Amino acid sequence: MRARIFSLVRRFFKPRDPPGLQGQTGYIGEFPTWEEAKAGLPGYSDPNIAQRVAYGTTEVLSGRKAYERDSITFETRQYAFPIATALLWASNGRGALNVLDFGGGLGTTFFQNRPFLQAVSQINWVIVEQQTFVEQGKHLFRDSQVSFYSDMRQALATEIPDIVLFSSSLQYVERPYDILEAVKASKVPMVVFDRTLFSGCLDDALTRQHVSADIFSAVIPTWIFSESKFLNYMESSYTLVSKFPASCSTVENDRENRNLQESGYLFVLNGSQYDVALQSPKISENKE
Repeated sequence: MRARIFSLVRRFFKPRDPPGLQGQTGYIGEFPTWEEAKAGLPGYSDPNIAQRVAYGTTEVLSGRKAYERDSITFETRQYAFPIATALLWASNGRGALNVLDFGGGLGTTFFQNRPFLQAVSQINWVIVEQQTFVEQGKHLFRDSQVSFYSDMRQALATEIPDIVLFSSSLQYVERPYDILEAVKASKVPMVVFDRTLFSGCLDDALTRQHVSADIFSAVIPTWIFSESKFLNYMESSYTLVSKFPASCSTVENDRENRNLQESGYLFVLNGSQYDVALQSPKISENKE
């Protein structure tokens, strides 16, 4: 199964908007199928995208910049503390950490959280991305803690990670529940979602995300997940530890007044050491 990651694409494509939508940004429209949501939009494998992200990553690797996200470089890091907390918990004080970062570009979350992982001596950070990113990543990260795959199942088969990260990636995949099923089947002990789009409806919905021309004009098919459906699915195998606000949100740009939320969730596998740790110990009373 090939992972089709679209979170970085939104900054680069310039398709024509339908009449009446020129200049509008945000989440617009609803579509019955993925095919209809992506109809008339360009492909998702333009090598220019990976090249521009690679340039920003080179700036980070050289030390000239601290952090890159969607090809934009920053002088200082923008932290997502729930993710940092989960990574430290997953390392479990043992000095080793295996991460699978689905749709992680060229190491955005790795660089974002590297200061918190200084005490972790052995890090294996696997990014699942489009082939164009995989090629750039293998060139940039030779002999590194970061490696790249274009196939989710292949990455999971190589080594079961301590934690899987989905940061603004799952909603841009045609079959997101296939991806989650692979994670569940592999019994990954910890799963974290950030910047994922939800509604209070009973069913998932498809929309298009129109990105501002001030960034780079783009229109992308996007899932709006039913929160109740998503939680029911995950909680069949996982315990919800925490729901937290997205590290940054775009829901104020919904043009259909759908009362959306962009949220994060931390789950641990039922029966795992993390699940056991959550159980409150009984406190015995001292009797004189």
